[in-house]
Amino acid sequence: MYFKPFNKSVASIHTFFGFLFILATILHLSNNKKPLSNYISGKRKPLLQKLQTPVVLILVILLSFGLYFNLPGLSFLYKFGNEIRNRQSGKVETHHNYEKIKLNQVIGKHKIEIELKKGNAFQYPLFAIWAEDSLGNYIETLYISRVIATSSFVFGEKKDGIWESAVKRRPEALPYWSHKRGIKASDGLFVPLDNSKDIDAVSGATPTGNFLIETRTNNDFTNYRILLEVNQSYDWNDFYTKDKFPNDEIYSGTGQVGQPSLIYASDIFLTSPKTKTYNFMRLIGHGHHSGKTGLLYQNLTHISTAKEIIDRIILSVNN
Repeated sequence: MYFKPFNKSVASIHTFFGFLFILATILHLSNNKKPLSNYISGKRKPLLQKLQTPVVLILVILLSFGLYFNLPGLSFLYKFGNEIRNRQSGKVETHHNYEKIKLNQVIGKHKIEIELKKGNAFQYPLFAIWAEDSLGNYIETLYISRVIATSSFVFGEKKDGIWESAVKRRPEALPYWSHKRGIKASDGLFVPLDNSKDIDAVSGATPTGNFLIETRTNNDFTNYRILLEVNQSYDWNDFYTKDKFPNDEIYSGTGQVGQPSLIYASDIFLTSPKTKTYNFMRLIGHGHHSGKTGLLYQNLTHISTAKEIIDRIILSVNN
């Protein structure tokens, strides 16, 4: 079973004799209780021999914990066997590293985790994650890229050939979320200008690859929806070209807009107070190409590579 791919007949033999060995061990311990007890207790033995049993027991416990938690250096034997079997089966084992984003300032009794595996077109996109009730009314933001929450970009403007941080208004970036949130900034745009109180605790660094966001909520709805909006600059295609909307000052003026934002969603139905659910978030539409409206456009005909920004999103809700 270690050197060859899975075989039902070999597995049956292994399982049968494994249980037979356990039974034999129990009988052996039962029939030799007294000598084993004396050996373990170390009666009439030098100190070093008395320490043998507790030392061995401690080493076994430590090794078991190390193997269980997959500590570096201890799982090499298991991995080596996997590689041997995979080569014979023509399989390639891939490993994905995840950036964990924990919003430490968030307080709530219900934990929500969003695991996102990046796609082939992933190039530092911006994100917003929020909750709505079953009627589509905005409840709260669960995560927002900090550059959108503040409108402050590290590479905001170029002066004398050097990039400097600057405030840049990006209404086209995440329009569905910003209009759902429904709060206008001082310049009349729905995209935040500074960290507002309602999103200050849930703003975080923009992920650079696969990520797992851990956040919390006090939302006690049993039926609601979690949504994620993603947008990536400069991802033009045959339909959304640089000069597609020449009279649109936002789309044609910034030189950063490409395909519009995409919106993913998952409905949550909790049947008991201590329910934990896992859901795949599905693509339901896109936002306005320049952020002028908060409408959801379900026709995805002209969306191409933007669909490949995300490979999959798994939502976990612990109530």
